[in-house]
Amino acid sequence: HTNYGVFYPLQSFSKDLEVNFQEVPICIEANSKKSLEQLNLLANALSNKVYYIDSKQRKSLHLSAVFVNNFSNYMFTVAQDLCDTNNVPFEILHPLITETALKATLQSPKNVQTGPAKRGDKETIQSHLEQLKDTKHKDVYKQLTLHILTYYGNKL
Repeated sequence: HTNYGVFYPLQSFSKDLEVNFQEVPICIEANSKKSLEQLNLLANALSNKVYYIDSKQRKSLHLSAVFVNNFSNYMFTVAQDLCDTNNVPFEILHPLITETALKATLQSPKNVQTGPAKRGDKETIQSHLEQLKDTKHKDVYKQLTLHILTYYGNKL
């Protein structure tokens, strides 16, 4: 083919949930001006958020999306497991989940980090580790705590 391109909507789709495509970022790339113009017309017909992203940027974007979507969702899964184990309604965390995501979109996530690792609160970290019975959950907690401590210059 002489004209080709990439049409990449950056969104996680689920068959049971409707998506407002006007808000879905669509990344496009093409090998020619003609192809890029056609992809741009299609993308702008569907979304208000169209970006020109090359292949290298798209790979990096996908990796970033895994951190934002897949890894954070796994953290929600762990939190739900902990709630279920302790007979605490997971719904109590819904406003916190929403507020955390909102803050990360309104400010730099680096600037809105909170929690015991950010503060270097050794007592709370130790208490949390003692509460965690599942070794996989404990490993995740230890690894993330270590990374946050290091990133913000704190030590245990």
